[in-house]
Amino acid sequence: MSAREPARPLAGVSILEVNNPAAPIAVRLAASLAGKIAADLGAAVVKLEPAGGDPTRRLPPFLPIGPEGERSALFQFLNTGKNAVTAPDAGRVEAAGILLKGRIDLLLCEDGDPVLAAAGGRGIPSVEVAGWPAGVADAKAPLSDFTVLALGGLLDMVGDPAREPLRLGGHQGAYAAGLSTFTALMAQLVAKEAGLAPEPARLSLVETMIWVNWKAICGAEADGKAPTRQGDRSEFQVIPCRDGWIALVFTVTQYGAVCDLIGDPRLRDPKFATRAGRIRYGAELYGMLKPWFAARDREAIYAEAQGRGVPLGPAYTPADLLEDPQYLARGFIAEMTHPTLGTLKLPQVPVQWNGRSFAPSPVGATTFEALARVRAA
Repeated sequence: MSAREPARPLAGVSILEVNNPAAPIAVRLAASLAGKIAADLGAAVVKLEPAGGDPTRRLPPFLPIGPEGERSALFQFLNTGKNAVTAPDAGRVEAAGILLKGRIDLLLCEDGDPVLAAAGGRGIPSVEVAGWPAGVADAKAPLSDFTVLALGGLLDMVGDPAREPLRLGGHQGAYAAGLSTFTALMAQLVAKEAGLAPEPARLSLVETMIWVNWKAICGAEADGKAPTRQGDRSEFQVIPCRDGWIALVFTVTQYGAVCDLIGDPRLRDPKFATRAGRIRYGAELYGMLKPWFAARDREAIYAEAQGRGVPLGPAYTPADLLEDPQYLARGFIAEMTHPTLGTLKLPQVPVQWNGRSFAPSPVGATTFEALARVRAA
């Protein structure tokens, strides 16, 4: 950190992130994201990888250059600002125990890791990231980001009921759990600084996704059944435009603005005047809407809709987002200079602290022996 740069909000906090070789990849992604946020906010995060390294080092997408084990863009994104070490083959738990003897404020670990007991014995607050809720840890079904989304009911909310469920882009289930895990870490830290002895925290990916999909629970409570996929009968749809796709979403008070935007007098037919009517005659309604969108490009549609107060959302590719005016104005995409991979463009933590953003730094590496000597001191 530059001597001229003010301290980051978590400067002085030390976190040990222990990767369990038996943990599913979705659990690893959640834990890694929580540790990444803490590191980008200034915490000293030590990432103890299993022998052979974190499996995410070998997951796509891959960068065009760089040594084996560092080219994974996923690994680089999830581990900015951390200091990575590999546990000795002979004793991963013993290695973690040696590090815990030094100054560690919080332990972040995965799915039933025996390191939890070592941290508890030293009074170190801990957060465990698991796949299944407590009590069903012996579930036999395979756990992945896709199955987490399915078990949370989200895959039954999106897409066409006439075809198989679609996996959502990216790692949305794991990353939602990662945000919850970071919240748990901060709760543990606040409790510790208040002089309390917090109980170990445990985050489940399945429970997190059920919480994310709270609308299904509310819908079941209100209507006696959970909402399900509607496909082309859905009230709000993603529809094609000249150069991509637009998500058409509006509140019940904004339908008049949609009519003004499209300019088709048929949209003001009384049968479309209520939400119930628009749902009942949805196929007819979208048949009138789609030609207007198909004749225009995303940016023109977005600008005109914004001017009329209609919250349309263009569907962007990652490359599009690099040129997004809002992202550019906030400096959300930062350039990070990596010693072997060159200049990388990465998103920053999407919050600011007293008007400041926090650019990521490359993951560091050291030997376990050297780090153990420092921690012991």
